Amino acid sequence: MEDQIRTEVLKTIPYGFYITGVVGADGEANGFTTCWVSQVSFEPQQVIVAVRKDQHTHDLVESGGVFSLNFLDNTQEDLARKFTQTLEHEDNTVGGSPYTTGEATGAPLFEEAFAHLECRVAGKMEGGDHTIYLGEVVAASLRRPADILTDLDTLMDYGG
Repeated sequence: MEDQIRTEVLKTIPYGFYITGVVGADGEANGFTTCWVSQVSFEPQQVIVAVRKDQHTHDLVESGGVFSLNFLDNTQEDLARKFTQTLEHEDNTVGGSPYTTGEATGAPLFEEAFAHLECRVAGKMEGGDHTIYLGEVVAASLRRPADILTDLDTLMDYGG
């Protein structure tokens, strides 16, 4: 019973949805939906992102040492859902979603996102079935003002 209560309480933590863009040392680009993200430092500006260890994108973060956070607005649930699946990379798209290559990191910046952060991995910590990456923010862009998609806007569930 206590496990169920813990799960329900953990699910009350609000999360934004992002596409984390990754690029491996060999130049392979990809992306995945993530919501376990937080800023952890003002100086230098740093964020953390949790990445499942059993995903190919985890291997790309490990080899490339960079990632981007692509902020989704509250109308982009379909896009968030799309990036929960395995997607093909071809001709500057992932799963048909176009991206540009970040100038500071080479990580994909998805055109549909309203804002981007480019990060270099500054450290990592094991967290059970995830690795928590500490990323130093090295570049940012804001394409348009928007309200971020959160788990309160959708039935998507990744917590507990």
